[in-house]
Order: sequence, then C-alpha cells, then structure tokens
Amino acid sequence: MLVQSRDGDAQEKRRKLTPILDQIIYGPPSVTWNILGITLDREHGENFFEIPSLNRVIIFKYPNFKLEVSDKAAMDFSGKDAALSDERPVETAIYIPNDEEFPQDGGYAVYLRQKDAEELLQRYVGIAHGDMTEAMTRDFKRLTLIDDLPSLDPFLLKTALEREKLSYNPAYLQMKDGEEENIKSVIRDKVRPIVNKALGADDNDSAKTQRFIDAIWDPTIPEAALFIEAFKIDNKEVANVFSAWKGVSFYQYQFEENKPQIAEVIGWIKSDASLPIDHREHRAFLEQQSMFKQRVLKKILNVVGNINQIFKDFDSCYRKFIDEGDPVAFRNFLITSHYRYWLLGYCCTSLMHTRNIFDRARRESVRGALRFEQLNDMLTNIDATVSSKAGGAKDL
Repeated sequence: MLVQSRDGDAQEKRRKLTPILDQIIYGPPSVTWNILGITLDREHGENFFEIPSLNRVIIFKYPNFKLEVSDKAAMDFSGKDAALSDERPVETAIYIPNDEEFPQDGGYAVYLRQKDAEELLQRYVGIAHGDMTEAMTRDFKRLTLIDDLPSLDPFLLKTALEREKLSYNPAYLQMKDGEEENIKSVIRDKVRPIVNKALGADDNDSAKTQRFIDAIWDPTIPEAALFIEAFKIDNKEVANVFSAWKGVSFYQYQFEENKPQIAEVIGWIKSDASLPIDHREHRAFLEQQSMFKQRVLKKILNVVGNINQIFKDFDSCYRKFIDEGDPVAFRNFLITSHYRYWLLGYCCTSLMHTRNIFDRARRESVRGALRFEQLNDMLTNIDATVSSKAGGAKDL
C-alpha cells in the first residue's frame, strides 16, 4: 500500500499491512465502519457518539468460531424440539489508531467481549463502567447494539437503531439510493405468503397482511402477537427470532446481488490467469504457492457452501409450510435461526471482503495477471477473511 512519507515530501513508501489491519483500513462497509473518517468530514454535522474519543475510531467485525466452518450444515427441522442459540460467533472491535492521520500505521483494538474490555474501554475511549455518565450510558447502549449484529451493513444498523428508537445522523449510514426500499420489498414479498397462511388471510385482505408485515419491523405492535401465538414462540425469544428472520432475508438478498462477482473471483483463481506473470523467476516456489491457492479456494467454496445450505434449508421449511400447510419445520427454523443469522453474516461479509481484496489486487495487475508477491499477498488476505478463527486478530 502506498502512503505519503511523514517528512512531507512527495516520496511515497510501500508498507505491507497485516491481514487484519488491511481489513480494517480497506474492508467493505459490512466489515468496517470508519467512524473516524466520517467524523473528520466537517460537512456531516452531528457526531454519532456523544463521547468525543469514540468518534475517532474505526469499528470492525471479525470471525471467532470455535470450530472451522463446515459446508455439511444440513439439518432436519421437522418434528424436533428447537432451542434458541444466543451464540455470537463474530466479534466486534474498536480500532484506535496511534495516529488519526495515518490509521494504516497501527494502533490498538479493543474487542467488546474480551475479558478486560471494561478496563480497555476506560483507558482508550473513556467509558468508565464503574462511574457511568449519562452520555457514557447512551454510547455504551449503541456499542451493545452494534455488537448484537453479525455485520456492519448500513441496512441492519439502521433497522436496529430505529427499533431501539435511537436518533442518529444519516451521514454515518451511507446507503445507495433506493437500497433500503429494495431490501424491504424483497423481505415483504417473502413474508406475505407466510402471513396469509399463518393468519388465514388472503391476497384480498391486504390491510391485515400489511399490518402484520409492519410487525416484522416492530414486534411490539399488536399484530405481532398473532404470529407469535400461531408459531408458539416464547416471548423471551421474540426479539431475536424477528431480528434473525429479517437478517436471513437480508443476507439472501445481498448474496444474490453479489453472486456474479464472487463467481468471477472463483473462476479467476481456477484459471490460468492466476499464474503469476513472473512465474519463471519463482519456479522453486510455484508448487507451494499453487497448494496455498487451492487451500484458499477450498475455503471460499466452503463459505459459499454454508450460505447455499442455509438458504436451501430455509426454502425447504418455507415450502413445507406454504405448499403443505405444515408449520413445524418453519417454526423450528425460526427458533434456531439466530445462529444461522450470525453464520450468514460472517459468510456473506467474508465473501464481500474477498471480492474487495481481489479488486484491489487486480488494479495493480498487468493485463489481469499478478506478480508472484502480489498473488501471495492477495491470497494471504483472502485466507484471513474466509477462515473462521480470530487468531492473530489483535496483531495490528
């Protein structure tokens, strides 16, 4: 990466970033939320956080699965007891740069669920858990809300903030024109047949259907109780179930939108185009690099396999209910959807970051081909983002 030298002259120097720092600095919006960069833009007005130091950070997500993700994730949802999993296999961290003008030069990351998080939040951003001011309490509520999401997609953040009735400056949630309505439209189209089936409504009873669809966004309104009763969902689980249902639908929309770009990455890695342009100079290491390439490709395909399996399960349970009138499988999918929601968040986000890494590498290519070292760097960064371990995440 090119960075301007600190002595102020025009000379530039190249500094190789660790995979996690590369993700923080260059990750897509679902992975990294540059609060610092948005705040420094004076045109954006009101800050997102009340504590000034929290507006000088970059928030990012990082996977932390106990086991390696497996694409053999199929489940039989019919006729079995279901229990809600509140496991959150994706970490949320605050990155505090040593130098705000040069965030790529390193800093410190505070993971919100690490053992000494309270002490570190007080040291680095001034949240004193033992002596909270009203501003600290409000900001910590925002951090908790962010931590309760598997990715930082503006649509999910906006939905969560509005659910909790928290005000925010829209400049911090930069969405494309029409994106929110497109996503909601996809979710509404998927939800409508379920509502009609569960509540005995029909296509002519649009007002009743619409009231319930509104309840998906706000489970506190009366119509939500009808759905909760129909599917025998415990009141304690309602918020998680509704959030996960919307989240699964969102990631389904997102995956379909990005599928062609991911297919291009996979096709390129499989093709002769991924042979380094300077391969003759690195003959002794080509076999090793080829093996690394195949390991990374396998992980990418594994992530895609997880996504496809979850959507296959969802669609199968959905069709059992809509076509056969059997609500058991769909109910069990909903009850257990929280973990799948987080798994999808990790998988979809990692694929978007994979494409981001690929695009940046290709911009430095020669007629689409990379040099040996460039390919190694690209594979190393992709390997970090499609792996399900948080090892090395604190190495900034």
